[in-house]
Amino acid sequence: RGEWLDLLLRSVGVEPAVMPDRLKMLYLVRLIPLVENNYNLVEFGPRGTGKSYVYREISPYAILVSGGDVTVPSLFISHIGRGRMGLVGLWDVVAFDEVAGLTRLANPQAINLLKDYMESGSFSRGREEIIALASLVFIGNINADVEVALRTSHLFTPFPSEMQDLAFLDRFHAYLPGWEFPKMSSALLTSHFGLVIDYLAEVFRELRKLSFGDVIDQHFKLGEALNKRDERAVRKTVSGLIKLLHPDLGYTKAELEEYLTLALELRRRVKEQLKRMGGVEYWNSSLSYQDVESGHEKFVLLPEQGEADVIPSDPLPPGTTFTVGLDLESQRY
Repeated sequence: RGEWLDLLLRSVGVEPAVMPDRLKMLYLVRLIPLVENNYNLVEFGPRGTGKSYVYREISPYAILVSGGDVTVPSLFISHIGRGRMGLVGLWDVVAFDEVAGLTRLANPQAINLLKDYMESGSFSRGREEIIALASLVFIGNINADVEVALRTSHLFTPFPSEMQDLAFLDRFHAYLPGWEFPKMSSALLTSHFGLVIDYLAEVFRELRKLSFGDVIDQHFKLGEALNKRDERAVRKTVSGLIKLLHPDLGYTKAELEEYLTLALELRRRVKEQLKRMGGVEYWNSSLSYQDVESGHEKFVLLPEQGEADVIPSDPLPPGTTFTVGLDLESQRY
């Protein structure tokens, strides 16, 4: 698997030898919209980390559009009578660059259409119900430090204020932590051989016809905190990773657990921000999974919130205790 993962990354132009394993997997998540139908991904982070590169250069079936150029007709359908399909019907992936400029979509009509499409893969225009398979990717820049943003606001601030609608944001299957990606440099660009991009793009498109979301049930059970929308998001992410790394379904239980943990993390990042914005409605963000064989339940944490609380909000293993002590030298608790 390691050799195949390296080949995939070199095929899209980056050098895996200089990356830790986690960064390799995060780079791979950027490719999931290319192999999974109706996958909704958001990535916010610093400038210059190559957020838009994959959707501009890797596949002729993906389009990168500037936020200010997108309108409701261009995205969905421009002429109802003539049946001219918009971007979601013409492309496999529609990626929105610089979401802060999505001013033409920052209105109730556009947001309702987006919510409908992101939930069901269809939308209504006039008397017609139209089905499309395009995945949506939203890319933007976080200007504040992530730790500061977590203390003072939330991680959806790059969206225009009108688009910070809880029901709209809840439809994202994954939030990719763009702040973990390094700035693009010559050291990150590969000089090794990889698969020809035209061939790889065709393979990715064929993989969209398959679905491996049910492979989780072979070894694991999703926790009670996951609602149907959470479950669908996690299954889509795992399905995408299986398609990319094990199209022959030759994975191990340990590898499947790795993909499930990552999928839960990406979805929990969405839930945590909704909890910050919506309060009690999204109170239960402790996403977990259970090993069917052993019955052991594991809760998935977020790296950026590892030290946010002295006592974690997730359920703790039996026997865990917390105490308060006094340091005699500093006289501090």
